[in-house]
This record gives sequence, C-alpha cells and structure tokens, in this order.
Amino acid sequence: CKVPHFSFFAPDGEFTLLTYRISSRFRPPITLQPFLEPQGPNGLDYVLRVRAEFPPEKTATNVTLNFALPAWATSVSIETAASPGANADPKAPTLTAGKAEWDRKNHTVNWVVPKLPSGAEMLLRAKIVLSANMQPSMCDLSEFGLVKVNFELPMYVLSGLQIKFLDFLFGSGKSPPNKWIRYVTHTQSYVGRWT
Repeated sequence: CKVPHFSFFAPDGEFTLLTYRISSRFRPPITLQPFLEPQGPNGLDYVLRVRAEFPPEKTATNVTLNFALPAWATSVSIETAASPGANADPKAPTLTAGKAEWDRKNHTVNWVVPKLPSGAEMLLRAKIVLSANMQPSMCDLSEFGLVKVNFELPMYVLSGLQIKFLDFLFGSGKSPPNKWIRYVTHTQSYVGRWT
C-alpha cells in the first residue's frame, strides 16, 4: 500500500500549506432554513433559522450572515434568539444570539455571532410592517435576497482530508522546527438561495 505524500520547501514562520475547494455534494456545517410568517393583515415576519451541524465539541467562530430584504420592506425591526441544542453541555456558558442590525439605506441585515457551538440553533426574525396596499399573502420567499455566510471552524476538515504526520529534513546548524498542524474550515462563498 503506497501512502500519498508530497515534498515541499517550507519558508520561515507560519504559512499555508494547502487550500482546496470542494465541488461535490456535501452536508454543510451550518444549515439555513428561511420561512415567512404572516402577522395579521399588514405584518410579515421573515424568519431565518441557523443550525450548527458539525461534530460535538467544535465551535464555529466569527460567524456573519448578510442578506437583503425586498425594497418594499421599509419598516423593519430585528429580533434574535439562541438555543444551545439538545446535546449541549449544561456547564457551558450561556449562548448568545449575537447582534443583528438593519441597514435601512441599503435594505440589508448584518448578523454577527461571535461563537456558534455544535448543535446550537440561532433564530433571526425580521418583523416587517407592510404598507396599506400589501397583504402577507402577496409576499413570496423568492423576493428575499440570498444569505451570505462567513465563518471559521477550527480543527475541522469538511472533506475528511487529513495530514497524518510531518517529517522534517533539515541541515546541520539549524534548530528543529515546531511540529504542529492547524486545520481551519473557512468559508468565502457560502450562499443560501431561496426559490
């Protein structure tokens, strides 16, 4: 059995050894579920449920979600809530839903969650007051903008690719390098689209 390996010349200091893109189907580590809830004759709630689907004892950091609301959504208030999930550690610190802000000028919502532990669910509710000539039944989920998600997930590799060991060859007079590997799943183009 031949073990796949590759050789390289490492620069001094910290460096990125490998980056790659997954193009096949996979289960995303963070799932998004949007839905609309009518609130009386002239109210509508756009609800976005976010769930952490990665292995226990992992925590996503620097989670940001950005999305646009339709141009007709002129009167909006934002609420957020958090649930630690069924498998949460009872000794864990209280989970916060982060901070969400409505940008009236650009019709966008920016939601920042500093930490999202495995199994946790976050909920954002954009409460929209409709104009007199609109009714909730006239609104469709496809009118709401895509959701751009960014996050970092330390020590987790979505593809399953792992580095089993590093072997260093160095000349005389040089001190041996520190051997450690840091895995980080980092998003740059994770987008939820509604049809």
